[in-house]
Amino acid sequence: MSGLVARFAPVFDEVGAEAVAREHERRLPYAEVERLREAGFTRVTLPREHGGDAADHAELFELLAELARRDPNLAQLFRSHFSFIDRTLHAPASATREARLALLADGAIHGNATFEKGTAKVGGYDTRLTSDGDGLRLDGRKFYSTGTLFADLVSVLADREGTPVGVLVRTDAAGVARLDDWDGFGQRMTGSGTTVFEGVRVRDADVLERDDRPTHAGPFVQLVLLAVLAGIGRAVVDDGVRFVRARTRSYSHAVAALPREDPIVQETVGELSAASFAADAALAHAVAALRRSSAAILADAPDDEQRARVDDAELAMTRAQLVVIPNVLRAATELFEVGGASAVSTGLALDRHWRNARTVASHNPARFKARNVGDHLVNGTPVVSWWTNGES
Repeated sequence: MSGLVARFAPVFDEVGAEAVAREHERRLPYAEVERLREAGFTRVTLPREHGGDAADHAELFELLAELARRDPNLAQLFRSHFSFIDRTLHAPASATREARLALLADGAIHGNATFEKGTAKVGGYDTRLTSDGDGLRLDGRKFYSTGTLFADLVSVLADREGTPVGVLVRTDAAGVARLDDWDGFGQRMTGSGTTVFEGVRVRDADVLERDDRPTHAGPFVQLVLLAVLAGIGRAVVDDGVRFVRARTRSYSHAVAALPREDPIVQETVGELSAASFAADAALAHAVAALRRSSAAILADAPDDEQRARVDDAELAMTRAQLVVIPNVLRAATELFEVGGASAVSTGLALDRHWRNARTVASHNPARFKARNVGDHLVNGTPVVSWWTNGES
């Protein structure tokens, strides 16, 4: 266990203590997010001169997995926050970069407003950034705004005269409305609902156009989801062990008096542990590739070397999805093989593991990923870097 993981473990235990109660009540974790901010978790990857701990990628993703072990909602809702920090740290030096680091150092939490429900085509956005007599204004409606209910800032992808741009907006700005209307059956407290922008005033300095510099932003955000899944896998093992240790009821045809002594039950727990181990190993391998990508970008290596390291990170992340997702989903189902009908008690809420894992996994078109890897290996086709969705 790294020093940072050991330091934050008591805080994670504290914010995860009522995770099952929050699940039953669908109680949004505002207090828990504030506790994590207060403890310095939101600044953990910032440089020390900006009040952070300079945590590297291996430390960050292990922290996210351990937080998800306690409550995967909390880990996922910080997805855009840590992605925003990572993009900012890898950006060239500029006044904009320093201003954004200052906001983050002051404790600001960043949210997400990227995807939409509506008529926009794949790769396009109905959200518009336009000019009028008073300057720039932002209008649109975003869905899947994970974490934005808890955020101070949000990056919005918008169309500006046919060009996609990113716009940084304060969530308390006039014309911004955040709606708690996420109705998914899992990850129910991530704040992944609608964000509305009506005539929101935007400064020129808060608009960023896309450039063609190499970036590992795509694999980074996907690896956050895999860290959440890995944490769920660990929680499945934790709950399975806890359930078996406490269980005294058995069956007439069982081979041991107590479930904890039954080799069939022991075998089931062992298989749950192996599935979690596979998820952890795949995540670690992909994070190592991301670290190499980061090192190349920060060292301003030749462009072809940077792109090669980013491509490696993309491939490693894609392969990791094909390991993590099925292993955690299988474990979340087979968990119920350790006990009888009492395992389905709503008081235990063991079903939350499958529902949460299934919801996180559904953020990725995982069915496309194996073909993508095969096409790359056989035909040299590039692995998909940054995908989006919309009307076909």
